[in-house]
Order: sequence, then structure tokens, then C-alpha cells
Amino acid sequence: MRFLKLILFLIVILAVSVSGCTAPSPAPVRNTTETPGSTISAGSGSWTFAVFGDSPDSAVNTTTGVSPNLSPIAKAIAEEKPDIALYIGDLVNGWSLSDASPMRGNYTGQFRNWEREVSPIHDYTTGTGIPLYVIRGNHEDGLDRTDSALLDAYLATVASGMPANGPPGEEKLTYSFTHRGAKFILNDDYIAHNGKKETVNQSWVDGQLAQDTRPFMFVLGHSPAYLVDNDTEDIPYSLPTHPTERDAFWKSMVMNNVSAYFCGHAHLYVRGDSQGLPQIVVGNGGAPMQGFDPASSDPLLSLKYPLKPITQSDQKVGYLVVTVHEDSGTFDGVEKVYNPVTHAWEVGDTFTIKTR
Repeated sequence: MRFLKLILFLIVILAVSVSGCTAPSPAPVRNTTETPGSTISAGSGSWTFAVFGDSPDSAVNTTTGVSPNLSPIAKAIAEEKPDIALYIGDLVNGWSLSDASPMRGNYTGQFRNWEREVSPIHDYTTGTGIPLYVIRGNHEDGLDRTDSALLDAYLATVASGMPANGPPGEEKLTYSFTHRGAKFILNDDYIAHNGKKETVNQSWVDGQLAQDTRPFMFVLGHSPAYLVDNDTEDIPYSLPTHPTERDAFWKSMVMNNVSAYFCGHAHLYVRGDSQGLPQIVVGNGGAPMQGFDPASSDPLLSLKYPLKPITQSDQKVGYLVVTVHEDSGTFDGVEKVYNPVTHAWEVGDTFTIKTR
């Protein structure tokens, strides 16, 4: 009997010590757990998520690799208290730095600086706070497309806690997760598929859209499917580089009733739709802003906001808060922009969309 009690005591001590030594996850992750092919019916209540992206520093000789605008954006998002936050690429300057910058080639340092700036949302040191899901942009890819050190640094830092349920070779880069009545599918646009970058893993996307379906299906990528500006420098790093593959991706989302496609890459905010599917560009996270001319947008995109030209100097940094209403099957969007004159956050675009 004494021997049995001793064994039980040692088991308890071992369990406590193992749990106490477990390191916190860099970012809480949720993986799909439902049986493939299952459908979740509409739930009840409302909840929110935030979308933001594109925060490289405008200074080519930057000492951080991160825009000084990212910190106030992160603080404002944290005050919104969303259930989750989603970052849609171009975290840091990455490869795009001058020789004068002390951060040139210091990719790990740049990503650690980014983690520090978003700590009001999610603390990467303790693994606490609002779950923050991240995908890469072209600045995390590499100018010559062979910079493995940049990818390695990204995977070892920001991406280390992302879900690993993506296709082989894209773990923690391309992935999906679920939250209540919504499914989120996040695509890495910079892994080559059939020898082509700026494409998605279409067979994997098709499978994700067909399984674990929910009333709200949100898809995210760094690049717009339909360009909202005529900046030729954007084209080599964007999905329209390969229009056939882009069209297949969009058709798949339309046919599977995706609720919205969120992206960045262009340093501005633009909302439109094509074939009834909204494309919402939220690339005003602190990178050098771009002017906007509706005439420069892809004619296949029906613009909803803004409808008038905006000069580069009049553009404002910001983020988007989406409220999902499970009961009514709708989701509202409120764009928040920072007024540099009044130093206040103001409302930009607002919308209500019925889930498809």
C-alpha cells in the first residue's frame, strides 16, 4: 500500500512539473476539428475580428524595418477587443532596404521588432492576448526569390505559432482555422505552384472550401485578385501576374459562396466586388501610402469605396473591424483611419454584407 501511494505521489509530481515547464505558444492557434465535409449551421450572437496589413518603414535606411505607424494601429486594435486579429502580409521591409540601413540582412531583428510593435494585440513573449494570425507578403519573400534566410527567419519568429494544417511544404504559411460560425482560409501567395509564384494552391483551396463549411467563409491573401491601382511595380508580385490561375481562384470562391476576400499589397483601403464576391484591400497599415484613382482599378472590379480620387497626401493609415452577426447571417465592416491633424481615430468606410 505504501509503495502504491509513493508511485501515485511521484506521478502527480511529474505531471505538475511537466505542465509548469511548458513554454507558451508564440501565438494561440485554432485548427479545424470537425469531420471533413461537415457543415456548421448558423449560431447566435455577434463577434468581431480585425484586419490590417502592410507596415514596412518608409525610410530605406530604417533602424527597425517597421513603420512607426504600426504601434498606434496595434494599440487601437487592442482597444477594439476583437475575438481575433488577421494580418495580411508585408510585415517588415525585409529585403527592400538600402545598404545604409543597419537592418539590411537582419531579418530576425526586423521580425522581432514587428512582434514588439504588435504586442498590445498579442504578446509573443508570453503567448497571451488576442489570437493573431499572419501570412507573408512579397517583402517576406525576397527580391531574387532565392532568399531562404528571409523565409527561415519568418518561420522561426512570427509564423512559428501558426496552424500547421496547410498543404505539404506550406505548413504555417498557408493554413485554415475556424471560429464559431466562420471559417478562415489564409493563402501564401509566394510559394511556387506549378512553377508559378503569385498563385494559390488551388487544389488545397478547393478542398478547404468543400469541407468544414460554415455560414461565413472568409479567404485572405496578400495580393488583390483585381488590382486597384496602375502601379507597375506591384504587378510582378500580385495574383493578376497569372490571370488564368487568378480566374480559377476567384471562380472557386464564387462557386463556394465565400463571404469576402481580404488582401493588402496596395498601400491604401479599397472595397469592391466581382461576380458578387467582395474584395477588400486593407493595405494602409503604415507603409508609404499610394494615391487612388478609380479609373486605375481593374474594370472587372465594381468599386464600392472610395468612389473619388484620393491624393497620396490625403491617404490615412488604418485598419478594418468586422462584426459577424450569426443570427442574421450578415457582417458589418467599419474602417478606422487616423487623422494626423486631430490625432483621433475616425470612421472611414462602413458596410453591411449578407453572407453568401
